[in-house]
Amino acid sequence: MKSDKVRHFIQRRIRRRFLFAGVTLILYFSYALNYTEMGSFLNQRLGNSYISGSLLMYALIIISSIGLEWIFLRTQEEMSSQGDEG
Repeated sequence: MKSDKVRHFIQRRIRRRFLFAGVTLILYFSYALNYTEMGSFLNQRLGNSYISGSLLMYALIIISSIGLEWIFLRTQEEMSSQGDEG
């Protein structure tokens, strides 16, 4: 009985890790758009600024990766406390 709970707990943690890893990889690989014909719009400047779409995209990838890591760590912490109680 207890081993089923532990196995289920471990499976949930592994699923969550793969989900977050997949989202992070998709974000990183989206930067490859800069080097394709489909991503040619990213080379243009944003309005009158010196910031291009590529630079903005790169900054957003970094910020979102940090945010995803923070969310992952918080949810893992919550899951660990639930697993200790169960």
